Amino acid sequence: MATPEEHRSHNVVIVGGGAAGIELATRLGKRRDMAVVLVDRDASHFWKPRLHELAAGLLGDGEEAVSYLAHGQAHGYRYEPGALAHVDTDARRIALDEVRMPVTDELILPPRSLPYDTLVLAFGSRVNDFGTPGVLEYCDMLDSPAQAVALRRKILALALRSAGDPQRRIRIGIVGAGATGVELAAELHHAFNDMHRYGGLSGASKLDITLMDMAPRVLPAVDPRTSASAQRTLEEMGVDVRVGVGVDAVTEGAFHLSDGHTVPCDVRVWAAGITGHAIVADLGPFTLSKDRRIVVDERLAAQGVANVYAIGDCAFAAIPHGGTVPPTAQAAHQQANYLARVLPRAIGGEAVPPFVYHSKGTLVSLGEYRATGELPSVVHKAGPIPMRGWLAKLLYVSLQHMHRVALHGWTKANALWLADRLRDTTLPPVKLH
Repeated sequence: MATPEEHRSHNVVIVGGGAAGIELATRLGKRRDMAVVLVDRDASHFWKPRLHELAAGLLGDGEEAVSYLAHGQAHGYRYEPGALAHVDTDARRIALDEVRMPVTDELILPPRSLPYDTLVLAFGSRVNDFGTPGVLEYCDMLDSPAQAVALRRKILALALRSAGDPQRRIRIGIVGAGATGVELAAELHHAFNDMHRYGGLSGASKLDITLMDMAPRVLPAVDPRTSASAQRTLEEMGVDVRVGVGVDAVTEGAFHLSDGHTVPCDVRVWAAGITGHAIVADLGPFTLSKDRRIVVDERLAAQGVANVYAIGDCAFAAIPHGGTVPPTAQAAHQQANYLARVLPRAIGGEAVPPFVYHSKGTLVSLGEYRATGELPSVVHKAGPIPMRGWLAKLLYVSLQHMHRVALHGWTKANALWLADRLRDTTLPPVKLH
């Protein structure tokens, strides 16, 4: 008897299991006319907007991880481990690097290639160091769960060392006052208070956080009122906010600023901007933007290349009236939904409408019970609707819930929400190990 895969005639390969890639694989995997393969170098998916919580110790290792093998089995796609090395657009094949065990370096899979009929690139981006001396050597980044866990362990070690020394301060510098930097600063303040309450370690009163950015204000992409609200909240927490100043260099113990000042730090975090992965330059015959992202047309197809699409942070998609689609989770979600709808029709030769990005607003977490942000107004040309406090936090938390719904459906997503609430009643809210 023929298996369901034998009836699937069109081979769709999706490279990258971030928000865009895994949501697209989930939706296309249900189709009977496609064989869907999801390629990722990691074994599990983690929703990137929660990396700052993992770094601050408010999430444990693997708590939010979604296994590609198990998820693919449940949703009709196949997971293939490995890092993308090259795309042969003429032969319609991708080359993957070998896969090795993380600790023992034992070879699991050799280098290999996969054929495709349609290829979707969704492998994300990385933090942009802007060529600043010392960033790669001395700064922690938040591009992956592994980096977030490494940062958490550094911070916990500092908290343990300072617990018995009343004179010792904990100095953390964060470059980048966008959503990641602002949320990390706020959650660290929250986490240190919980470390004191549940573990007897140093509280936030011993924490010195400096947040720096070249932009004239925090959250520069949002309405100035939202920006001002976020900065006031941070300053109330004791965060030293320094905007309008760049970083000339990073050394082992400090940031050296363009205004001549030096900010001594025990931990240095770089969260300023994004750029494409270095491999993109030699990946294939793709048109790239100045920040090494793949230029796509209005239907998210890679320019000048047949049968290849790019979505999420790795894609450079222009907006008709100026600007580009922002590299955010909501944009990735919209692009995945769009491609899931139109790709089957495009494969069948139909004309499909262009992708249109609709901003749903911005929400930024500012601790356990607070958030700030704005929603678009329904009135034409009216300004954004500001959101503050617990209601903004409720909406912020709902974004993660909707991502779970996209991956698992309402029943399992609701069960996961209930499991979170039960865990909160039995375990400390901060990870002390």
